Amino acid sequence: MTSQPRPDSGRRSLAPRPVIVIAIITGICLLGDSSLYALLPSRLDAFAVTPTGAGLILGINRYIRIVSNTGAGWVVQRIGVAWPLAFAVVLAAATTFAYAAANGFWVLFVAHALWGIAWSFLRLGGYLAAAETGPRASVGRHMGALQSLSRAGSLAAVVLGGLLADLIGVQDTLLLFGALTLGALVLVPLAQIPAGLGKAAPKVAGDKQAMAAGSSPDSTSDRNAMWRIRALYAQAAITWMLVAGLFMGTAGYMVRTVTGDGTTVGGFAIGVGTLSGIVLGIRWVADLGLSPLFGHLSDRLGRPRIILAAMSAAAMAMLTVAISPTLAVAIPMYAIIFAGGTAITVSLNASVAEQAPADRRATVLSRYATWADIGSGSGAAIGLPLVAGAGFGLAYGIGAAIM
Repeated sequence: MTSQPRPDSGRRSLAPRPVIVIAIITGICLLGDSSLYALLPSRLDAFAVTPTGAGLILGINRYIRIVSNTGAGWVVQRIGVAWPLAFAVVLAAATTFAYAAANGFWVLFVAHALWGIAWSFLRLGGYLAAAETGPRASVGRHMGALQSLSRAGSLAAVVLGGLLADLIGVQDTLLLFGALTLGALVLVPLAQIPAGLGKAAPKVAGDKQAMAAGSSPDSTSDRNAMWRIRALYAQAAITWMLVAGLFMGTAGYMVRTVTGDGTTVGGFAIGVGTLSGIVLGIRWVADLGLSPLFGHLSDRLGRPRIILAAMSAAAMAMLTVAISPTLAVAIPMYAIIFAGGTAITVSLNASVAEQAPADRRATVLSRYATWADIGSGSGAAIGLPLVAGAGFGLAYGIGAAIM
Protein backbone atom coordinates (compact mmCIF):
# COMPACT_ATOMS: atom_id res chain seq x y z
CA MET A 1 0.00 0.00 0.00
CA THR A 2 3.06 2.25 0.18
CA SER A 3 6.02 3.07 -2.02
CA GLN A 4 8.54 5.79 -2.50
CA PRO A 5 7.62 8.64 -4.89
CA ARG A 6 9.81 9.57 -7.81
CA PRO A 7 11.55 12.87 -7.02
CA ASP A 8 10.67 14.40 -10.35
CA SER A 9 7.08 13.17 -10.56
CA GLY A 10 5.67 16.58 -9.72
CA ARG A 11 7.49 18.14 -12.73
CA ARG A 12 6.06 15.84 -15.39
CA SER A 13 2.36 16.19 -14.76
CA LEU A 14 -0.26 18.35 -13.11
CA ALA A 15 0.76 16.84 -9.75
CA PRO A 16 2.57 13.77 -8.39
CA ARG A 17 0.81 10.39 -8.53
CA PRO A 18 -0.19 10.36 -4.81
CA VAL A 19 -1.91 13.75 -5.18
CA ILE A 20 -3.79 12.74 -8.34
CA VAL A 21 -4.94 9.36 -7.04
CA ILE A 22 -5.90 10.63 -3.57
CA ALA A 23 -7.86 13.45 -5.24
CA ILE A 24 -9.73 10.92 -7.41
CA ILE A 25 -10.43 8.74 -4.36
CA THR A 26 -11.70 11.78 -2.48
CA GLY A 27 -13.93 12.79 -5.39
CA ILE A 28 -15.49 9.31 -5.48
CA CYS A 29 -16.00 9.34 -1.70
CA LEU A 30 -17.78 12.70 -2.00
CA LEU A 31 -20.52 11.18 -4.17
CA GLY A 32 -22.61 10.13 -1.19
CA ASP A 33 -22.18 13.28 0.87
CA SER A 34 -22.78 15.71 -1.98
CA SER A 35 -25.80 13.77 -3.27
CA LEU A 36 -27.28 13.89 0.22
CA TYR A 37 -27.12 17.70 0.12
CA ALA A 38 -28.90 17.63 -3.24
CA LEU A 39 -31.48 14.94 -2.48
CA LEU A 40 -32.42 15.32 1.18
CA PRO A 41 -33.90 18.86 1.13
CA SER A 42 -35.96 18.14 -1.98
CA ARG A 43 -37.17 14.66 -0.94
CA LEU A 44 -37.94 14.92 2.75
CA ASP A 45 -40.78 12.42 2.49
CA ALA A 46 -38.55 9.78 0.90
CA PHE A 47 -36.17 10.02 3.86
CA ALA A 48 -38.98 10.48 6.44
CA VAL A 49 -37.46 13.56 8.07
CA THR A 50 -38.68 17.07 8.81
CA PRO A 51 -37.09 20.28 7.48
CA THR A 52 -35.59 20.93 10.93
CA GLY A 53 -34.26 17.38 11.06
CA ALA A 54 -32.73 17.78 7.61
CA GLY A 55 -30.89 20.90 8.74
CA LEU A 56 -29.45 19.06 11.74
CA ILE A 57 -28.43 16.10 9.59
CA LEU A 58 -26.66 18.25 7.00
CA GLY A 59 -24.83 20.29 9.64
CA ILE A 60 -23.64 17.61 12.08
CA ASN A 61 -20.60 16.58 10.02
CA ARG A 62 -19.07 20.05 10.36
CA TYR A 63 -19.28 19.99 14.14
CA ILE A 64 -17.94 16.43 14.31
CA ARG A 65 -14.90 17.53 12.30
CA ILE A 66 -13.97 20.09 14.95
CA VAL A 67 -12.99 17.05 17.04
CA SER A 68 -12.17 14.49 14.34
CA ASN A 69 -9.66 16.74 12.54
CA THR A 70 -7.43 16.68 15.62
CA GLY A 71 -7.86 12.93 15.95
CA ALA A 72 -6.98 12.43 12.30
CA GLY A 73 -3.81 14.46 12.73
CA TRP A 74 -2.82 12.40 15.78
CA VAL A 75 -3.38 9.10 13.96
CA VAL A 76 -1.64 10.09 10.73
CA GLN A 77 1.36 11.49 12.56
CA ARG A 78 1.86 8.04 14.12
CA ILE A 79 1.02 5.54 11.37
CA GLY A 80 1.11 7.56 8.16
CA VAL A 81 -1.53 8.23 5.50
CA ALA A 82 -2.15 4.94 3.66
CA TRP A 83 -4.08 2.90 6.24
CA PRO A 84 -6.17 5.85 7.50
CA LEU A 85 -7.03 6.62 3.87
CA ALA A 86 -8.26 3.06 3.33
CA PHE A 87 -10.28 3.29 6.54
CA ALA A 88 -11.84 6.55 5.34
CA VAL A 89 -12.90 4.97 2.04
CA VAL A 90 -14.62 2.08 3.82
CA LEU A 91 -16.30 4.46 6.25
CA ALA A 92 -17.47 6.72 3.41
CA ALA A 93 -18.97 3.73 1.61
CA ALA A 94 -20.68 2.54 4.79
CA THR A 95 -22.26 5.95 5.39
CA THR A 96 -23.53 6.10 1.78
CA PHE A 97 -25.11 2.66 2.13
CA ALA A 98 -26.67 3.90 5.37
CA TYR A 99 -28.21 6.88 3.55
CA ALA A 100 -29.80 4.41 1.13
CA ALA A 101 -31.20 2.22 3.92
CA ALA A 102 -32.25 5.07 6.22
CA ASN A 103 -35.87 5.74 7.02
CA GLY A 104 -35.95 8.45 9.63
CA PHE A 105 -33.80 10.98 11.41
CA TRP A 106 -31.37 9.03 13.60
CA VAL A 107 -29.78 6.74 11.04
CA LEU A 108 -29.09 9.68 8.73
CA PHE A 109 -27.86 11.82 11.61
CA VAL A 110 -25.36 9.20 12.83
CA ALA A 111 -24.27 8.29 9.30
CA HIS A 112 -23.53 11.89 8.35
CA ALA A 113 -21.66 12.38 11.62
CA LEU A 114 -19.47 9.38 10.72
CA TRP A 115 -18.92 10.89 7.29
CA GLY A 116 -17.35 13.87 9.06
CA ILE A 117 -14.69 11.52 10.46
CA ALA A 118 -14.04 10.03 7.01
CA TRP A 119 -13.69 13.50 5.51
CA SER A 120 -11.12 14.50 8.15
CA PHE A 121 -8.82 11.68 7.02
CA LEU A 122 -9.46 12.20 3.30
CA ARG A 123 -8.78 15.93 3.41
CA LEU A 124 -5.66 15.59 5.57
CA GLY A 125 -4.25 12.86 3.33
CA GLY A 126 -4.69 15.07 0.30
CA TYR A 127 -3.10 18.08 1.99
CA LEU A 128 -0.07 16.05 3.05
CA ALA A 129 0.38 14.48 -0.37
CA ALA A 130 0.26 17.90 -2.03
CA ALA A 131 2.71 19.33 0.49
CA GLU A 132 5.29 16.55 0.65
CA THR A 133 5.38 14.43 -2.52
CA GLY A 134 6.67 16.96 -5.04
CA PRO A 135 8.93 19.99 -5.43
CA ARG A 136 8.36 22.71 -2.85
CA ALA A 137 8.09 25.28 -5.64
CA SER A 138 4.96 23.53 -6.97
CA VAL A 139 2.93 23.14 -3.78
CA GLY A 140 0.34 25.66 -4.96
CA ARG A 141 -0.18 23.81 -8.24
CA HIS A 142 -0.52 20.53 -6.37
CA MET A 143 -3.09 22.00 -3.97
CA GLY A 144 -5.02 23.36 -6.95
CA ALA A 145 -5.02 19.97 -8.65
CA LEU A 146 -6.19 18.32 -5.44
CA GLN A 147 -9.07 20.75 -5.01
CA SER A 148 -10.10 20.60 -8.67
CA LEU A 149 -10.12 16.82 -9.06
CA SER A 150 -11.73 16.09 -5.71
CA ARG A 151 -14.53 18.59 -6.24
CA ALA A 152 -15.37 16.92 -9.54
CA GLY A 153 -17.05 14.32 -7.34
CA SER A 154 -19.28 16.96 -5.77
CA LEU A 155 -20.25 18.32 -9.18
CA ALA A 156 -20.98 14.82 -10.50
CA ALA A 157 -23.11 14.01 -7.46
CA VAL A 158 -25.16 17.20 -7.81
CA VAL A 159 -25.71 16.71 -11.56
CA LEU A 160 -26.10 12.92 -11.68
CA GLY A 161 -27.63 12.42 -8.25
CA GLY A 162 -30.85 14.23 -9.06
CA LEU A 163 -31.06 12.73 -12.55
CA LEU A 164 -30.54 9.16 -11.35
CA ALA A 165 -32.94 9.66 -8.45
CA ASP A 166 -35.64 10.58 -10.94
CA LEU A 167 -34.80 7.60 -13.18
CA ILE A 168 -34.11 4.76 -10.75
CA GLY A 169 -35.11 6.16 -7.36
CA VAL A 170 -33.28 7.66 -4.39
CA GLN A 171 -32.40 4.36 -2.72
CA ASP A 172 -30.90 2.74 -5.82
CA THR A 173 -28.96 5.91 -6.61
CA LEU A 174 -27.35 5.92 -3.18
CA LEU A 175 -26.67 2.18 -3.34
CA LEU A 176 -24.88 2.74 -6.66
CA PHE A 177 -22.83 5.58 -5.18
CA GLY A 178 -22.00 3.42 -2.16
CA ALA A 179 -20.74 0.63 -4.39
CA LEU A 180 -18.63 3.06 -6.41
CA THR A 181 -17.18 4.46 -3.19
CA LEU A 182 -16.27 1.02 -1.89
CA GLY A 183 -14.68 0.29 -5.25
CA ALA A 184 -12.34 3.25 -4.70
CA LEU A 185 -10.55 1.07 -2.15
CA VAL A 186 -8.65 -0.61 -5.01
CA LEU A 187 -7.14 2.77 -5.92
CA VAL A 188 -5.36 3.19 -2.58
CA PRO A 189 -2.37 0.96 -3.51
CA LEU A 190 -2.17 2.68 -6.90
CA ALA A 191 -1.50 6.01 -5.15
CA GLN A 192 2.00 4.77 -4.23
CA ILE A 193 1.80 6.67 -0.96
CA PRO A 194 5.24 7.11 0.64
CA ALA A 195 5.55 5.05 3.81
CA GLY A 196 6.60 8.05 5.87
CA LEU A 197 4.04 10.54 4.52
CA GLY A 198 2.56 12.49 7.41
CA LYS A 199 4.53 10.71 10.12
CA ALA A 200 6.34 12.74 12.75
CA ALA A 201 10.04 12.69 11.96
CA PRO A 202 12.47 11.70 14.73
CA LYS A 203 14.07 14.61 16.55
CA VAL A 204 17.60 15.46 15.47
CA ALA A 205 19.86 15.76 18.47
CA GLY A 206 21.52 18.90 17.18
CA ASP A 207 18.26 20.65 16.47
CA LYS A 208 18.04 22.50 19.74
CA GLN A 209 15.28 24.82 18.66
CA ALA A 210 12.96 21.99 17.65
CA MET A 211 13.61 20.30 21.00
CA ALA A 212 13.18 23.45 23.06
CA ALA A 213 11.09 22.85 26.14
CA GLY A 214 7.56 24.10 25.90
CA SER A 215 7.47 24.45 22.13
CA SER A 216 3.89 24.22 20.88
CA PRO A 217 2.69 21.83 18.19
CA ASP A 218 2.45 24.65 15.66
CA SER A 219 5.80 26.32 16.39
CA THR A 220 8.84 26.26 14.13
CA SER A 221 12.49 27.02 14.84
CA ASP A 222 11.57 30.65 14.29
CA ARG A 223 8.96 31.97 16.74
CA ASN A 224 7.60 34.33 14.10
CA ALA A 225 6.58 31.35 11.99
CA MET A 226 4.22 30.26 14.76
CA TRP A 227 2.39 33.58 14.50
CA ARG A 228 2.32 33.33 10.70
CA ILE A 229 0.66 29.93 11.01
CA ARG A 230 -1.89 31.32 13.46
CA ALA A 231 -2.62 34.18 11.06
CA LEU A 232 -3.30 31.60 8.36
CA TYR A 233 -5.73 29.84 10.73
CA ALA A 234 -7.59 33.13 11.16
CA GLN A 235 -7.63 33.84 7.41
CA ALA A 236 -9.02 30.36 6.75
CA ALA A 237 -11.80 30.84 9.30
CA ILE A 238 -12.77 34.23 7.82
CA THR A 239 -12.67 33.02 4.21
CA TRP A 240 -14.78 29.94 4.89
CA MET A 241 -17.17 31.90 7.10
CA LEU A 242 -17.89 34.38 4.32
CA VAL A 243 -17.65 32.31 1.13
CA ALA A 244 -18.79 28.84 2.24
CA GLY A 245 -21.03 30.07 5.04
CA LEU A 246 -22.57 33.49 4.44
CA PHE A 247 -22.70 33.58 0.63
CA MET A 248 -23.28 29.90 -0.16
CA GLY A 249 -25.85 29.76 2.63
CA THR A 250 -27.86 32.77 1.46
CA ALA A 251 -27.55 32.54 -2.34
CA GLY A 252 -30.77 30.55 -2.66
CA TYR A 253 -32.57 32.95 -0.34
CA MET A 254 -31.34 35.87 -2.45
CA VAL A 255 -32.71 34.24 -5.62
CA ARG A 256 -36.10 33.52 -4.05
CA THR A 257 -36.35 37.02 -2.54
CA VAL A 258 -35.60 38.70 -5.86
CA THR A 259 -37.49 36.42 -8.26
CA GLY A 260 -40.21 34.79 -6.15
CA ASP A 261 -41.02 31.42 -7.70
CA GLY A 262 -38.95 32.10 -10.80
CA THR A 263 -38.39 34.39 -13.74
CA THR A 264 -38.50 34.45 -17.53
CA VAL A 265 -35.40 34.66 -19.70
CA GLY A 266 -35.77 34.88 -23.48
CA GLY A 267 -39.36 33.77 -23.26
CA PHE A 268 -38.51 30.68 -21.21
CA ALA A 269 -39.73 30.28 -17.64
CA ILE A 270 -36.93 29.39 -15.20
CA GLY A 271 -37.90 28.17 -11.75
CA VAL A 272 -36.31 29.35 -8.54
CA GLY A 273 -34.75 25.92 -7.99
CA THR A 274 -32.98 26.05 -11.34
CA LEU A 275 -31.79 29.60 -10.73
CA SER A 276 -30.49 28.66 -7.27
CA GLY A 277 -28.70 25.67 -8.77
CA ILE A 278 -27.04 27.88 -11.36
CA VAL A 279 -25.80 30.31 -8.72
CA LEU A 280 -24.54 27.59 -6.38
CA GLY A 281 -23.04 25.65 -9.29
CA ILE A 282 -20.73 28.59 -9.94
CA ARG A 283 -18.86 27.64 -6.76
CA TRP A 284 -18.13 24.08 -7.90
CA VAL A 285 -17.24 25.21 -11.42
CA ALA A 286 -14.79 27.73 -9.94
CA ASP A 287 -13.16 25.03 -7.81
CA LEU A 288 -13.05 22.59 -10.70
CA GLY A 289 -11.79 24.92 -13.40
CA LEU A 290 -9.78 27.59 -11.63
CA SER A 291 -8.02 25.82 -8.73
CA PRO A 292 -5.00 24.61 -10.77
CA LEU A 293 -4.62 28.03 -12.39
CA PHE A 294 -4.68 29.91 -9.09
CA GLY A 295 -2.34 27.35 -7.54
CA HIS A 296 0.13 27.84 -10.37
CA LEU A 297 -0.13 31.63 -10.11
CA SER A 298 0.49 31.49 -6.37
CA ASP A 299 3.67 29.48 -7.05
CA ARG A 300 4.85 32.04 -9.61
CA LEU A 301 3.67 35.35 -8.12
CA GLY A 302 3.67 34.52 -4.41
CA ARG A 303 0.85 33.55 -2.06
CA PRO A 304 0.42 36.98 -0.41
CA ARG A 305 -0.13 38.73 -3.75
CA ILE A 306 -2.79 36.23 -4.85
CA ILE A 307 -4.55 36.34 -1.48
CA LEU A 308 -4.54 40.16 -1.37
CA ALA A 309 -5.81 40.48 -4.95
CA ALA A 310 -8.52 37.85 -4.43
CA MET A 311 -9.67 39.36 -1.12
CA SER A 312 -9.87 42.81 -2.71
CA ALA A 313 -11.88 41.54 -5.69
CA ALA A 314 -14.23 39.51 -3.46
CA ALA A 315 -14.76 42.45 -1.08
CA MET A 316 -15.65 44.77 -3.97
CA ALA A 317 -18.08 42.20 -5.34
CA MET A 318 -19.70 41.80 -1.90
CA LEU A 319 -20.05 45.56 -1.60
CA THR A 320 -21.61 45.75 -5.08
CA VAL A 321 -24.28 43.20 -4.13
CA ALA A 322 -24.86 45.05 -0.84
CA ILE A 323 -25.52 48.28 -2.74
CA SER A 324 -27.62 46.72 -5.52
CA PRO A 325 -29.11 43.35 -4.44
CA THR A 326 -30.67 42.41 -7.78
CA LEU A 327 -30.35 39.14 -9.69
CA ALA A 328 -28.65 40.80 -12.68
CA VAL A 329 -25.98 42.17 -10.35
CA ALA A 330 -25.80 39.23 -7.95
CA ILE A 331 -25.00 36.44 -10.43
CA PRO A 332 -21.81 37.96 -11.91
CA MET A 333 -20.78 39.22 -8.46
CA TYR A 334 -21.27 35.76 -6.95
CA ALA A 335 -19.00 34.44 -9.72
CA ILE A 336 -16.29 36.89 -8.62
CA ILE A 337 -16.81 36.06 -4.93
CA PHE A 338 -16.61 32.31 -5.49
CA ALA A 339 -13.61 32.61 -7.83
CA GLY A 340 -11.92 34.80 -5.23
CA GLY A 341 -12.72 32.24 -2.57
CA THR A 342 -11.13 29.51 -4.69
CA ALA A 343 -7.96 31.58 -5.15
CA ILE A 344 -7.74 32.37 -1.43
CA THR A 345 -8.38 28.78 -0.36
CA VAL A 346 -5.77 27.25 -2.70
CA SER A 347 -3.18 29.86 -1.69
CA LEU A 348 -3.90 29.44 2.03
CA ASN A 349 -3.68 25.65 1.73
CA ALA A 350 -0.27 25.94 0.11
CA SER A 351 0.90 28.60 2.59
CA VAL A 352 0.08 26.62 5.69
CA ALA A 353 1.63 23.47 4.20
CA GLU A 354 4.87 25.39 3.59
CA GLN A 355 4.94 27.11 6.98
CA ALA A 356 4.25 23.93 8.98
CA PRO A 357 7.34 22.23 10.43
CA ALA A 358 7.95 18.89 8.72
CA ASP A 359 7.72 16.84 11.92
CA ARG A 360 4.36 18.39 12.87
CA ARG A 361 2.78 19.03 9.47
CA ALA A 362 -0.13 16.64 10.08
CA THR A 363 -0.99 18.39 13.34
CA VAL A 364 -0.78 21.87 11.85
CA LEU A 365 -2.85 20.95 8.79
CA SER A 366 -5.52 19.27 10.92
CA ARG A 367 -5.80 22.41 13.06
CA TYR A 368 -5.99 24.52 9.93
CA ALA A 369 -8.85 22.33 8.67
CA THR A 370 -10.60 22.73 12.03
CA TRP A 371 -10.49 26.52 11.83
CA ALA A 372 -11.88 26.36 8.29
CA ASP A 373 -14.73 24.15 9.55
CA ILE A 374 -15.42 26.52 12.43
CA GLY A 375 -15.61 29.39 9.96
CA SER A 376 -17.94 27.64 7.51
CA GLY A 377 -20.17 26.35 10.30
CA SER A 378 -20.41 29.79 11.91
CA GLY A 379 -21.13 31.50 8.61
CA ALA A 380 -23.89 29.04 7.79
CA ALA A 381 -25.42 29.45 11.25
CA ILE A 382 -25.50 33.25 11.30
CA GLY A 383 -25.79 34.05 7.58
CA LEU A 384 -29.46 33.38 6.88
CA PRO A 385 -30.76 34.85 10.16
CA LEU A 386 -28.64 37.97 9.58
CA VAL A 387 -29.89 38.42 6.02
CA ALA A 388 -33.49 37.75 7.01
CA GLY A 389 -33.33 40.18 9.91
CA ALA A 390 -31.08 42.96 8.64
CA GLY A 391 -31.36 42.62 4.87
CA PHE A 392 -28.81 41.84 2.17
CA GLY A 393 -27.36 45.33 2.14
CA LEU A 394 -26.20 45.31 5.76
CA ALA A 395 -25.25 41.61 5.87
CA TYR A 396 -23.17 41.71 2.69
CA GLY A 397 -21.74 45.10 3.62
CA ILE A 398 -20.47 43.60 6.88
CA GLY A 399 -19.01 40.71 4.88
CA ALA A 400 -17.18 43.13 2.57
CA ALA A 401 -15.76 45.03 5.56
CA ILE A 402 -14.52 41.82 7.20
CA MET A 403 -12.97 40.53 3.98
